[in-house]
Amino acid sequence: TIEEMLRAVAERYFKINCSCFSPNEDRIENILNLAREFKVDGLVHYILSYCHTYNIETINIDAALKKENIPSLKIETDYSEEDTGQLRIRIEAFLEGIKPRGR
Repeated sequence: TIEEMLRAVAERYFKINCSCFSPNEDRIENILNLAREFKVDGLVHYILSYCHTYNIETINIDAALKKENIPSLKIETDYSEEDTGQLRIRIEAFLEGIKPRGR
């Protein structure tokens, strides 16, 4: 029914781990679980400019990743192409600096 579909959509959106909900230990644990599951060598934390909640949250995420020995790179940018060259250099340097983890 329409009501069931609407309820399913609402339940799905309530499960999103958003940085706006504080404290949000579930979001950090979800990030760590995904990193473990996919055996990541490093993590790029993309932050949309002016989205302060995600930017503030970076401190806790970086600490959790460091504890797990997962290298991370914080990138703050907007959707423009003006910083593409700078981002390319930073990401390439990050990729060169990380060591592959055991698979």
